Amino acid sequence: MTDLKEKALDYLSRLGSNPATAFREEGVASTVKGILREIGVGFELDTFGNIVSKVTGTDPIADPLAVVAHMDHPGFEITANHPDGYIAAAMGGIPPSSFEPGVPIQVLLPDGSRVNGATAGKYGGENDRQVLIILDQPTELELPISVVFDLVDYELDGDMIRMRAVDDLAGCGSILAMLAHLTEGDTPPGDVYGVFTRAEEVGLVGARLMAEAGTLPPETLVISAESSRALPGAEQGEGPVIRVGDAGFTFSADAESVLIRARETLKERDTGFKCQRQLMSGGTCEASAFAVFGYQTTGIAFPLGNYHNGAPEGRIEAEYIHIGDYLGGVELLTEAARCVSDRTNTFFRQRLREVPVDIRQRMLDTVG
Repeated sequence: MTDLKEKALDYLSRLGSNPATAFREEGVASTVKGILREIGVGFELDTFGNIVSKVTGTDPIADPLAVVAHMDHPGFEITANHPDGYIAAAMGGIPPSSFEPGVPIQVLLPDGSRVNGATAGKYGGENDRQVLIILDQPTELELPISVVFDLVDYELDGDMIRMRAVDDLAGCGSILAMLAHLTEGDTPPGDVYGVFTRAEEVGLVGARLMAEAGTLPPETLVISAESSRALPGAEQGEGPVIRVGDAGFTFSADAESVLIRARETLKERDTGFKCQRQLMSGGTCEASAFAVFGYQTTGIAFPLGNYHNGAPEGRIEAEYIHIGDYLGGVELLTEAARCVSDRTNTFFRQRLREVPVDIRQRMLDTVG
């Protein structure tokens, strides 16, 4: 677990140093590809720039498994010059207080450097999701260009991981750690795909286009790895959450059984392993995008604080998750990849299938 922990946190730290908004995920994508090369996992880009990596399984008839996470995070995009600065449009669901004056921001330059500035208030009409941005120092910008909140890239704060974009870099980091572990240990029975999508925050775009194109084999079981707002039954420090569904779908029992079987196996090894199960209907995750196109889907979630950087009293602050939830999620995904072929043998299913002989006989004896 120590080696797995170190890798999982290292990957997440490296991902955090490359902020990204929808359609401009180059920094995160470059980091993902670099780590995949390090661990010896092959990958391809689909037509839309989603990254599809693969660990080949040992059993050609075993169902494939795909774990999906997105590389973008809400922010702004500067679209036009203004006499007092720049006009920027919101990209994704940002807090209402983001449109107020004085919110610290960073403009992401093509060379990887950043320019600091701040919002100067809402721009346009009541329904326009735009702000005026003023930079701390004059800089010639090539538009359009991404803007993110000026928040910590990554830090460990006691038991918490704090980042500008836990959503969904924690999902990306957990996939990379899972793939690294699979390449070093027992090869999984079926093929395992690690999928890193684009433009989720503006309507699940990358996942929808990929599912529509049928890039993954139709029999693939798809798991969305997300960070979602903590709520009763999906609480921080109590383990990753097996996501039963979201605002649009109740997910597949067959796909979920992979996670249930993995949870049972991990609890057999360590009775202290924590894992929750909950319908998280506050939003929609990428599992729904694949479900619409006929895939069997499920999800895991890391209970998240300061969702989309919205903190109490209108503050803009870093998102955070519990380190135990993140590392538990890595363990859960790794074990899930190894038990795809054994997913129907959960204790719950066995209990339902096996009616005791005496109860069966009593039913027969009391037939009217």
